[in-house]
Amino acid sequence: MNNKSIITGSIVFAASVLLGGGFYQMLAHKTHHAQEHDIGDIEEHEVVTLDAGMQPNIVERVISSSQLWRPVQEKVSDTVVQLFAHVLQKDLLRPYAPPAQGTATGSAFFINDEGYLVTNAHVVNEAAGIWMQIPSLGKRILDVEIVGVSPDRDLALLKVSDEGLDIIRRELGGVPYLPLGNSDLVRRSDDLLALGYPLGQQSLKSTTGVVSGREDGLIQISAPINPGNSGGPTINTRGEVIGVNSSGVLEAQNVGYAIPINDLKVILNDLKKVKLLRRPFLGVLFNNANEALTEYLGNPEPGGCYVVEVVRNSPLDKVGVKTGDMIYAINGHAVDMFGEMKLPFSEDKMSIINYVSRLKLGEQMRITIYRNGSRKEFELAFDLSEKAPIHEVYPGFEELDWEVFGGMVVMPLVLNHIPILGKHAPGLAKYLETRYQSEPTLIITHIFPNSQLYRSRSLPVGSTINEVNGIRVRTLDEFRHAIKQSEQTHFLTIRASDNVSRKSENLLVALPWKKVLQEEPKLAADFRYPVTQMAQSLLQNN
Repeated sequence: MNNKSIITGSIVFAASVLLGGGFYQMLAHKTHHAQEHDIGDIEEHEVVTLDAGMQPNIVERVISSSQLWRPVQEKVSDTVVQLFAHVLQKDLLRPYAPPAQGTATGSAFFINDEGYLVTNAHVVNEAAGIWMQIPSLGKRILDVEIVGVSPDRDLALLKVSDEGLDIIRRELGGVPYLPLGNSDLVRRSDDLLALGYPLGQQSLKSTTGVVSGREDGLIQISAPINPGNSGGPTINTRGEVIGVNSSGVLEAQNVGYAIPINDLKVILNDLKKVKLLRRPFLGVLFNNANEALTEYLGNPEPGGCYVVEVVRNSPLDKVGVKTGDMIYAINGHAVDMFGEMKLPFSEDKMSIINYVSRLKLGEQMRITIYRNGSRKEFELAFDLSEKAPIHEVYPGFEELDWEVFGGMVVMPLVLNHIPILGKHAPGLAKYLETRYQSEPTLIITHIFPNSQLYRSRSLPVGSTINEVNGIRVRTLDEFRHAIKQSEQTHFLTIRASDNVSRKSENLLVALPWKKVLQEEPKLAADFRYPVTQMAQSLLQNN
């Protein structure tokens, strides 16, 4: 008998008695999974298993994890690079102030021989400069530029500089890159390998695990993901990228998340054309329904997702969707009463939001609704301009508008302000809800000590402005226009909502116009902010 076909008798006997059929099933699964993927020649061991009657059964092959991944590891080392970013972090309360500086590290990987790389958007957020290292080139630094980012999806497309590309081709004979797989084919228990540079360490590390399942549009994996791994690839046993390492959970073991690679494929061409790419914005607020509500509305069973509110001027508002409608299908895929869809490419149901995120810019979407028993269909396509008036901004990729005058900094309210000011001004939390994001709003983000406004002790930081000089204001242009009315009234009046103590939605403060003008140059000098164009114009006229 072939020696490699038998493990020492006592070991086989003990294992068979203790584990029985479970041992066989485990080995059978390993064998089936190994045969399922083309991973090349690997070292293997054959084991004889015994049935309940202690008769020899079929021979199974046992493959260790290191043997499974060794052929893949040999091919991928130079495809995964370490990124370094010089970060300039804007002050979102005092946007005129010099930015905080720092250095961030992360991982990225090549996706083609032209030098394009993929990483997480948060790795390069607010980056003023980016460079990278490739294992085979040691500590040599190569410059990288941002091509496009999709922060909502946490994905970024980069490209190595022309000089760096020449060096790679000369030194390595070409750009080593990873083929992109199909994340729609990923199933629970599939083996995977996560690659990256954790904790800022400058040598490539790998962790292995399996696909645990899906969660909120992400692939949950058991392979550890540590800070620095972000942006690295999650690959299958064929060496194909099935995801982009995104995050781990510090309080949990063996819980990490990867962004499905098909999410990148959907937007890859758009990222080459658009620097900042947002997710499609629907502009509706959903709620779960039930059979009784469906029957009450006169709609057919089993019902659909109930529309609670439609944001004014949003894409769905423009095509005619209304509050009280029930969404039954999108692009022919049924929507259930909980706003989820069963799709051919996913083991689990997917939310409407996550499905819509897979649509390309300009792609048509067909939506089927019922309104009080009447079926209606609408078509729409998304474009870049569509976003909620109160939304998240990305200072590294878009400009911030602001105004400084009257002892205060005034900005359009954005979602970024809420975590910064939320503890001090809890009333701002309501703007996290879609229904409160439909109108632009101005917020006071800073008040200068010893200014006329500060001395009035009337308006706290975090207040949202409703009127200036009796004129309703929602934008900075409206604010600037309303300020000029003080030249006739000789007072600057502000009516605002107190989001700190929440004692009033209608606080009123009046400031002496002459003193407000007189203090402006001194405040600008003391607190080192530029006198704005509006302030200069007002000072010249007075």
